[in-house]
Amino acid sequence: MRGPNSSVLESQAVALTDQTDGATASADAQPAARVARILWASQAAALRASLSSRAIHDIENAVTCDLDSLELPEVYFTSVEVGGRVVTCDLDASGTASIFGLIDASEYDELVEAAGDEALLGVDWDGVYVTPARTRH
Repeated sequence: MRGPNSSVLESQAVALTDQTDGATASADAQPAARVARILWASQAAALRASLSSRAIHDIENAVTCDLDSLELPEVYFTSVEVGGRVVTCDLDASGTASIFGLIDASEYDELVEAAGDEALLGVDWDGVYVTPARTRH
């Protein structure tokens, strides 16, 4: 099994701050969210059915450890490599981690390399996507 490629698998985590009364609260002032439960979004859930219970446990454990280690109030989007797959996920302030997709690690590397250094990673109805950054006018 190959280890994570840190240049490719750098966390895409973004702390979201709460905006109330037009003022932005500091992310440092908010408590870190901890994973309380994990939901598998439809694309990931379809793939989950073909996984062994051990693989599911390993994925959920790796996601929990990674998200908790970030110690952020929310995590908008991140990727975790486990078992030769890249797992895309997020964490909301209430402690719900969502797993969006499972991508073969080599396929993920190719997607990111093709998209370039300024790649946009996201999730839409068709699942996870990686595209080159584009300026919109």
